[in-house]
Amino acid sequence: MTSRSTSHFTSLSRWFAPVPTLAALTVTIAACLLGNWQLNRGQEKRARAAQLERLAQAEPLTVNQAELSLERVLYHRVKVRGAFEPDKTILLDNRPHAGAARAENRAGFHVLTPLRITGGSGAGRYVLVNRGWLPRDAQDRTRIAPFDTPTGEQELSGVAVASAGHVFALGDANEAGRKIRQNVEVDALAREWHVTLQPFVIQQSGGPQDGLARDWPAPDSGAERHDGYAFQWFALAALTVAFWGVAGYRRGRPNEAQVRQDPQEGTPD
Repeated sequence: MTSRSTSHFTSLSRWFAPVPTLAALTVTIAACLLGNWQLNRGQEKRARAAQLERLAQAEPLTVNQAELSLERVLYHRVKVRGAFEPDKTILLDNRPHAGAARAENRAGFHVLTPLRITGGSGAGRYVLVNRGWLPRDAQDRTRIAPFDTPTGEQELSGVAVASAGHVFALGDANEAGRKIRQNVEVDALAREWHVTLQPFVIQQSGGPQDGLARDWPAPDSGAERHDGYAFQWFALAALTVAFWGVAGYRRGRPNEAQVRQDPQEGTPD
């Protein structure tokens, strides 16, 4: 093997050094996989947003004594007749509200009240209603602003959701019996109250002026956020390849001794 071919082989072996090449390949593949996963998540959320838009235009489902599965009603518009039981009202703390201008979040409560359903066969079934947002006293959260609860049979409408939302809570997770709570679960409330609850929550819309805000924010699909994450992962893959190429070129570049030796190659003896 001539000196020139030996030098060329040495340069290639340095360029494609096993450890840096394997590391770069691993990072590039992982980044591309994560980028594709983020793109797929974005597509899923766009599909969900489109589904919500279709459901918002559909005819509302009637909630009565018959049990409805969560899968059947989730994100559907619903309507129901019944009477509130205000003695079971729960205030969910740490629920911010931006108002119509969406300029500044304010601390407050979500007001949950069970509705005893009327109509349909059977009796005794309830549904939990998230009636809206109530501002919280900045100095004393137990000083509750006044709000009205309609009496007698009511007809209300809204959107069926899986829960009233969850926030991070410190301290005792068992809040049974408390008026002000951080989080609630429908099945746990059913056991606490000894009643039968529909397995979803109605996020009320419209209704009488009762001191509660019901300008619920439009659901954010979050697809753009996933697109941004995907771009970051693909950018990392591209930078990894570029860095590997530049570092390999520098490793494989002939040193000064090789440069001085090469011109002598091929000179007759």
